[in-house]
Amino acid sequence: MSALAEQQSAAPAPVPAPASGAAGATAPAKKTRIVFIDIGRGLGALMVFYSHIVHPWIYAKNDKAPYVDFIEALTTNPMHMSKQGIGQIAVPFFFLVSGFVVTPIALRQGAGRFALNRFIRVYAPMLFVVLLTSVLLLVNLHPPSTGQAQTLNPFTFLTNTTLANYLISPQVVLVPVAWTMIVEVIFYLLLMAALPLLRRSVWLAIAVEITFVFVVLMSMRQLGPTWFLFAVNVSYVPAMLIGQIIWATTTKKIPLWTGAVFGACAWSLYVLADIIGVGRVDTSYNLALAFAVVCFLMGMFAEDRLKQHKVWTALSERSYSIYLLHMVVVFVLLQLLRPAVPLPLALLIVIPAVFAVVEVSYRYVERPSHALARRLSRRPDKPAKPTPPPVSPVSLTPPVPEPPVKPVEPAEQPAEKTQLVPPVRDVEDTIEIPVVPADPPSTSRRPAPPRVRPMASGNGTGNGNGGNGTSWTPPRGGPVLPPPGMGAGRAEPGGGVTRSEWTASPRPGGSHRARPEAGVDRGPEPSVRRPMPPRRPSAPPELRDQPDQENQGQPGDYDDFPRHGNSFRPTPR
Repeated sequence: MSALAEQQSAAPAPVPAPASGAAGATAPAKKTRIVFIDIGRGLGALMVFYSHIVHPWIYAKNDKAPYVDFIEALTTNPMHMSKQGIGQIAVPFFFLVSGFVVTPIALRQGAGRFALNRFIRVYAPMLFVVLLTSVLLLVNLHPPSTGQAQTLNPFTFLTNTTLANYLISPQVVLVPVAWTMIVEVIFYLLLMAALPLLRRSVWLAIAVEITFVFVVLMSMRQLGPTWFLFAVNVSYVPAMLIGQIIWATTTKKIPLWTGAVFGACAWSLYVLADIIGVGRVDTSYNLALAFAVVCFLMGMFAEDRLKQHKVWTALSERSYSIYLLHMVVVFVLLQLLRPAVPLPLALLIVIPAVFAVVEVSYRYVERPSHALARRLSRRPDKPAKPTPPPVSPVSLTPPVPEPPVKPVEPAEQPAEKTQLVPPVRDVEDTIEIPVVPADPPSTSRRPAPPRVRPMASGNGTGNGNGGNGTSWTPPRGGPVLPPPGMGAGRAEPGGGVTRSEWTASPRPGGSHRARPEAGVDRGPEPSVRRPMPPRRPSAPPELRDQPDQENQGQPGDYDDFPRHGNSFRPTPR
């Protein structure tokens, strides 16, 4: 199962610091895996292991085991799974996990990287199992079979390794449990084909996948035996589509009602395959899928209460190897031990041997293949953009040239030191600091030219130039002379009068006199752009983006409105 092959990152969770309060109380460790999927994989692999010991061996060989009869009476018989055992529930559960887990992985990795990752993860352990089975056949130890011929030649070895034997008639099956892997591969190919559409419209992509399954099932007997075998394997794809629909609904990619409609369609296709006859052994397949869906949903809703444990993690990581290897090891060892060794003692020998072979496969085949798949399918790192060199501030003065270095005469230099070492500048010299010149330029504002206020004239018109309505401005650079009729002032050395001392002729009645301006500069000031005052937020920073704070009338919401009610002038910011 590809869901078994799909391993999540097993990085240990960071150890939290002790919390203050209760003595020795610590915060719970953060989960790094989906716990209910780990538990489901582990239990599913063990259930398949148990069922393949009981039915293909104990019941088929007529071995007496009362303890096995007791377990079967409580599990298999009420579920109407007497032909294949309680482990039949595990297969649709693995299919659900594949649709739920693999779909977002394909969206994240893309078609090319996803295909490379899946190819290595699925086919590396499969190659190891086919090699082991071939060796056992060559030494005359009989591994389990489906009742078909196990002809070993290069062609059958290649077809069993690539899983193409399940699409070729007549079939040659070396690993009986590998039939679920071809279903996984077909789902991967369908997912990669629908990936561009899945990125744009999830509901449309799922609808296309359901339509594809329906068309294949309806044409299963129209295009020959190979197409019929292909349709038999496609008939299990609706279970994976149900897992994909659960993912799309829980992540809100599609509405709940759309997920319910799609789920009903996928369930109908799974039941339809049983009705039209695709070679299923009994009628318990539909019940097994229903029970698997219930267990999956219960685990998903209980995920928040489940705790990650190393036992479940270890079983989940080794579930693919358990699934592929358990039948080969069990059948070969039981053939060697029975009937000389009693069945209970033989089982005590066989079960640890199975887990030993599984551990070897996991450590030296499966885990290295996972590491290789991650390394080859990893997105290449983008080259870092070159950072431009820092621009030093422009100096106000030209840089001061460094004093020339006087070369040392060879006679004064030791013999071993013949190369001149350039002077090392101090680190601070690399920063250009403006040097203040000896005579800094004056930064004071240039005085504006003096202005003359209009003075009253004798005719009472209120101007200072004979009543013509114009004012007089003294010229720059020369003596300040008053215009005619402006009065007289104290003479300066240049023959003029200062601006602050001359006065205008009195108006009739003596009601006005020019005020002296003793050295006060009343020129126009340059316009200065004043900074805007900071706007007061309507809520504290930690609550500013909360949706429930938008219409609650927090203090400060109306600070920006003008305080005067009779004016529509906006408040300056």
